[in-house]
Amino acid sequence: MPKTTFLRLLAHDDKPAALAATIAALRAGEPHPNVFAVDPASFRQVPGSPMAYWVGENLRQIFVNMPRFEDTNREGLFGASTKNDFKFLRTWWEVSSQLSTGNRQDTFLGKRWVTFAKGGVFSRYYVDWDLVLDWLDDGAILKKDISEYRGSRGWGYNWSASINGHAHYFRPGLTWPRRTQGGYSVRCLSQGCIFGDKGPTAFIKDDYTKDLLRLLGLMNSSSFRALVELQMAFGSYEVGVIQRTPVPDLDNPQGARLGELALACVELKRDLDRANETSHVFHLPALLQVAGETLAERAAAWAVRVATAETQLAAHQGEIDEIAFALYGIDGADRAAIEDVGGNHRGTEALSSEEEEDEEDSSSVVSPSDSLSLSASVVSYLTGCAFGRFDIRYATGALPTPALPDPFAPLPACAPGMLTGADGLPLRAAPTGYPLRLTTNGILVDDPDHPDDIVGRIHAALDVACGARAEASEHELCAALNVADLREYMRRPGVGGFWANHLKRYAKSRRKAPIYWLLQSPKRTYALWLYLHRLDGDTLSKALVSYVEPKLRLEEERLARLLTAKDGLTGRDLRQAERDSERQEASIADIRELRARLDRAVRHDLTPDLNDGVVLTIAPLYELVPWKEATFYWDELRAGKYEWSSIGKQLRAKGMVK
Repeated sequence: MPKTTFLRLLAHDDKPAALAATIAALRAGEPHPNVFAVDPASFRQVPGSPMAYWVGENLRQIFVNMPRFEDTNREGLFGASTKNDFKFLRTWWEVSSQLSTGNRQDTFLGKRWVTFAKGGVFSRYYVDWDLVLDWLDDGAILKKDISEYRGSRGWGYNWSASINGHAHYFRPGLTWPRRTQGGYSVRCLSQGCIFGDKGPTAFIKDDYTKDLLRLLGLMNSSSFRALVELQMAFGSYEVGVIQRTPVPDLDNPQGARLGELALACVELKRDLDRANETSHVFHLPALLQVAGETLAERAAAWAVRVATAETQLAAHQGEIDEIAFALYGIDGADRAAIEDVGGNHRGTEALSSEEEEDEEDSSSVVSPSDSLSLSASVVSYLTGCAFGRFDIRYATGALPTPALPDPFAPLPACAPGMLTGADGLPLRAAPTGYPLRLTTNGILVDDPDHPDDIVGRIHAALDVACGARAEASEHELCAALNVADLREYMRRPGVGGFWANHLKRYAKSRRKAPIYWLLQSPKRTYALWLYLHRLDGDTLSKALVSYVEPKLRLEEERLARLLTAKDGLTGRDLRQAERDSERQEASIADIRELRARLDRAVRHDLTPDLNDGVVLTIAPLYELVPWKEATFYWDELRAGKYEWSSIGKQLRAKGMVK
């Protein structure tokens, strides 16, 4: 059969010069690495008949000689699309852990939030899943909404056309994002999850962990990725492409080794993710996981741990690639060609704005190494300990480091580092002998004279965690955070303060879900901190009656004493007393304004419902929190939007919708 000549110049920066050199070689009858002579009929061996001229005949024949992914006990599927993510998706930490489940039957018993693998960021082997899906009664509400959505567009009322793969939900598998800037990457999908249409998933018969791990290693090899991308000019990693990709026999020692290496990669990445406060495997912040006399020494030790893990991951990946080349029988020029495919032909289109946001916001393995991030993580952890969210006994060594579970085991409702009872759910009161005093109402204040002072509670947690080095550690933390002291850091609402860092830390997968709320007076004279998971219908009243009003009375009494003390003063002493009185009057005016705003929020008489999500639950506090999102969603609610939410229904019932 006649062959056609193809020229390949992708690897050259100066393509005109490369083209001229290639043509000169052709005219001279000399061989050239940019020139490929191929029978076009050979392209038919590859699904879709792409013009894969740059690879050898033996490589194209793999698609004929080896079974396809779909030919045996494997299948790939794409999953659910909600058509209304704001209504149906939450981050896993913003909902009640009592209402989270990884069991379909539990959804008929009142538990509604199930882990949702939407797709997300490029990450091989492992990623933590930020999102949960409202799946009450096996998704009855979502199914109804989808039916109405499709019916209103004349597509029929079949919910399964958008909620795909329904029968496979809650099964363990291997999933990948359809599109990422990083390219093709496969990771574990734990049992008890629902997968999305942007996160196609592969399943194997009987769900054997051993076979899933072998396949995980193969699918992350450069060989498999290149064979996938060989079928694509541009586009996304759709199920059909994966289904048509050849898979060698893995029931042999080489396949077993692939599984061992894949598991080792998962464990290395999960171990680093223990430092990620929003991860299901969170244990302790990085600086409290490693040894060191100073925080600087600990930061250096953590950097070594991260570098060591990255080196091990690279070594494991190299061995995985070698095994896959051998299993596919790829060597020589074919191997060079497939490596060129992996390096120069990703095969994905530019991401849409929505997909870019998904990738930017989704969390993978978080392993910060800069002193600012590491120090902010420590203060965030100590704040969680002060509210009773995290168990500080892990920091002292009183409790051993929790073992990592099977990578395909259901995700826990609470991370291992949280303060939980025997049922694995949060404790509301400190257990016997616990080294910290906890507040059960979820309210702390910015007030050095109050026993519930948030900075005082953080100091207490730091004392327990760092012992004799607590004071020195605080100085190091403040230096890294560029603040004079922790009170300045907690009080500062903007960039460089705790609140801004908290917002960033708890914004993932296009959702913003802070769980510690700063309610601050306009001039920052006084503030309250509320913990989302202690919030109830009486929290605002308690904050007003038990904290703000007593504080106001105390400051008014101080002013009265200052005014009385002015009697009889003259000259410089009198002027100083007048300045002190003016400052005190300004402080009182500031607290009075806080009281007025809080009183207005109390008078709304709205019962919070965590199922609404943070941005709607915090909206009635728009006058109190330094967060424009609260104002935005309050205006949206008053305009009649989100009528499905509990707060939307309450506003309508009270006639508060405009």
